[in-house]
Amino acid sequence: MGKIISSSLLFWMVSIWIASNLFSQAVYMGFNGVPYSGIEMIQSLGPWYYVLVGLEIIAWMYVGIHLSIKLIRNLQVKATPQTTS
Repeated sequence: MGKIISSSLLFWMVSIWIASNLFSQAVYMGFNGVPYSGIEMIQSLGPWYYVLVGLEIIAWMYVGIHLSIKLIRNLQVKATPQTTS
């Protein structure tokens, strides 16, 4: 798995994704007075819901794998003895 996306870019992508979800919920609540219902959203998407859930699972798996690889590499670097001449 090459260095396709840097860690800082990945952090900002996830941060923007979370912020946009919060913003959309706030706007919806501002117009309708109640948060939007997950059940109604699922029913309105029909079978496409499963495709979107699958894509989201893949995206979160990528984030988890990316962070795990980074953590393992950092632990390996710290475990390697440093020689000074």
